Amino acid sequence: MLLLTNVRKKLLALWLIFSAVLLLFFLLQVLNGKYEGMESRAWIWIFVQLLPGLTLLLIATLLHLNRGKAILHGVFWAITGLNALFLLFVLVSLAGISGGQAGQSLEYGLMGSYRYLLPMQGLVLAVFGVLFFKKESLFIPDKESLGGLAQELLSKAKETGAIDRQRAIDLFVAADMPGMLDFLEIKIREKESDQNRLNEVFLLKNNLAHLRRHANYGVTDDRETRREYNRICLAALELAGGI
Repeated sequence: MLLLTNVRKKLLALWLIFSAVLLLFFLLQVLNGKYEGMESRAWIWIFVQLLPGLTLLLIATLLHLNRGKAILHGVFWAITGLNALFLLFVLVSLAGISGGQAGQSLEYGLMGSYRYLLPMQGLVLAVFGVLFFKKESLFIPDKESLGGLAQELLSKAKETGAIDRQRAIDLFVAADMPGMLDFLEIKIREKESDQNRLNEVFLLKNNLAHLRRHANYGVTDDRETRREYNRICLAALELAGGI
């Protein structure tokens, strides 16, 4: 299981690396006069390929949309493969098109590449939309998955000597969610000026109290209560990983 915030960071890194390579290659071609007389169309082509994907990833990052969400490792590798394939197609297309003769054939190559690049890009953007902007998580971890994530975070905390992180995760392992959230609130107040993270703690505390009231009155069924509780746990573990 991978936290969606970490997935987003990995995908953003992939896009930034590929974009830097593509832009450098493209800029060298422009400086050598490869697209003389059609520079504007060439720049539009490169921006059409790169900007939509980068924009969605950056918006998801800036808006902190993915707290408390996770996906399976297999899904992550499938999504990463799709993104890498698209970006590789863009690079190969640019290299192939620029290898032809200048003039009309070069312009035709750029315009013709939209026929296969745009459908691939549409699929990538659709995946981003579902993954990062859908309100409900596609995958709600079970107790065993949360336990495995907690042990992974705990091991990393011990390796780096992050005492506060160890304490927060120990509270989680002890099934003391109210205590863990109180501890997170205290440590985030002490160490950070990020009001967003503090607001996330307040929201989780409110959701937990709300969930317990509903459970006590039998308003929600056990399965739905467990799903929501696991989502709160996942978000709390993610916050703990940042202190």
